[in-house]
Amino acid sequence: MHVHVRKAGGFAKFWIEPVELDFSQGMKVGDIKRAEELVYEHIELIKEKWNEVHGS
Repeated sequence: MHVHVRKAGGFAKFWIEPVELDFSQGMKVGDIKRAEELVYEHIELIKEKWNEVHGS
């Protein structure tokens, strides 16, 4: 399970269990840290939406 994030032309991919940055390109360190915070903050919603799209 993973989630992709985008900001200002950059992007990153985070694994969900456990939350871990897989890769990023073109994102500032502060933006990556904020994205990781948002993943933790919304982890249950991310899991729910993943399961709706990909199955459990």
